[in-house]
Amino acid sequence: MKHEDNRVVTVPVHKGKTIGKGLLRKILRDAELTIEEFIELL
Repeated sequence: MKHEDNRVVTVPVHKGKTIGKGLLRKILRDAELTIEEFIELL
């Protein structure tokens, strides 16, 4: 993911595996997204 200010957040993709809750929360923190904002993007 790339922010408008050019910061980059890496989101791992492993075919057939689910991202853990803790890792997902860390990614959202790094991306400065709330859980609600993330859900709206889905």
